[in-house]
Amino acid sequence: MIKRSKKILMTAATGLAVLATLGSGTYLTMHAANGVSSVSQTAAPTTATASGTKLTAANPSGTKQNYTVKYHDQAGSNAATFQKKTLGSAATAANQVDYFGRSTTGPSVKLTHGTRAVVQGTMGHTYVHWNTGKWSVTAVTSNADQSGTPTQFADQVNNQLQQQHLPTDATTGAVTVYSQTTGSSAQADTVKWQSGHQLYTVSGQSAAGTVKLAQNSD
Repeated sequence: MIKRSKKILMTAATGLAVLATLGSGTYLTMHAANGVSSVSQTAAPTTATASGTKLTAANPSGTKQNYTVKYHDQAGSNAATFQKKTLGSAATAANQVDYFGRSTTGPSVKLTHGTRAVVQGTMGHTYVHWNTGKWSVTAVTSNADQSGTPTQFADQVNNQLQQQHLPTDATTGAVTVYSQTTGSSAQADTVKWQSGHQLYTVSGQSAAGTVKLAQNSD
């Protein structure tokens, strides 16, 4: 009787060990399935070309809910990043978009394609702002930048936006780009949009390349 009890206990222990192994394996498989290993598993584009510069995606990191895709230019330098975050609510995601409504005040200027924009100046920069559909657009020019006027830069941005739409699944979105891409005053260009609980952010070192990545996204 004692020998039989020991045999039953050993059999039960072996069964539990098998279940533990299967359970662990199932968890690891589920976790692996939730991860992303190629750009095709994300909303990010594989490539984007703008102003003669081609950006190419490297392998993404993260999960389907939260991932990052980095982009290199022809020289192999880091040039842009595409990121998705899943937040606790749609309102939380929307609050991080930095959307500017149509109530922005300032002198009015007419851009290409009949677009009306508002001009504001502060702290050595000129901001040209306009709205298009669910999106707000802000083109920022440093007053020290002698390569063109604020309106000329805003026209370049507006022309690009007219050629190809931004992500259509966006509930709200914001484009903020800078004319100056080098020097101490250079800042990252960004395109952000919210879709449900998801916040997508494209940031880069050139206005045209950053916008193009967003336009090419799924």
